[in-house]
Amino acid sequence: MHRNSLTVGTVALALVVASAAPAAPHGNPPKLPQKPPKSDTAECYSGAVRSKALWFRAADGKVLAGAVYGSGHRGVVLAPESRGSHCGWIPFARRLAAAGYRVLAFDTRGHGQSPSPGAASWTRIDRDVIGAVRKLHALGARSVVAAGASLGGAAVLVAGPALTGLVSGIIDFSGEPDLGPGAGAKAALPRIQAPLLVVAGRDDPYADEQTSKEVLDAAGSSDKQLLVYPGPWHGWELVRNAPTAAGARADIFRWLALHT
Repeated sequence: MHRNSLTVGTVALALVVASAAPAAPHGNPPKLPQKPPKSDTAECYSGAVRSKALWFRAADGKVLAGAVYGSGHRGVVLAPESRGSHCGWIPFARRLAAAGYRVLAFDTRGHGQSPSPGAASWTRIDRDVIGAVRKLHALGARSVVAAGASLGGAAVLVAGPALTGLVSGIIDFSGEPDLGPGAGAKAALPRIQAPLLVVAGRDDPYADEQTSKEVLDAAGSSDKQLLVYPGPWHGWELVRNAPTAAGARADIFRWLALHT
């Protein structure tokens, strides 16, 4: 396994407790369906995976669906890839939970179980990230790390400046600097102050080693690190199915342990 580490390195994940979301401005959020939907999100809300489903609100008040894995006082938010369902995070969320973290993985607005937000705010998934971080704090988290994969990684970077003082670290799995809500991740990078970990596949066709170095260099964080692994692996596959996934998970857990 080849790994390239830059700058100061290791951020710990702060996890937190999650339960029912607060009442909506104009009534209670809709209830979760009694039966799993006929889609790839079914396993996320079924009894096959031990979790607690919940509703919570994005920073702009939109209703979001999520699930909490594990318990403990350290919290981790996991933002999904472009299809918007958190299902792909389940294997990693369960590993985090086994290590003592409480994880809030969520479906972005208008995807998975999360209702449509309306056309005007469809892309503002950075507000989803902020809402998830706030939810973990409201539930008692002492520290929270915000992480995201691919488009979710870009969204975490866009949210980064607004997360100053709210998170103990940010993890970007293959987030592309030209993606993201609003002006995109590139515009937000210089204003990020939280510790930052960027995880990348060396030959990823979307966010390769060079692109990930550019993300790291542009970030305003004084504590930042880049982990690069061989191959074209992208997003959550870096810790799920890639041949180097076990090593990547170990590296990330060490980084998390130093920042919680």
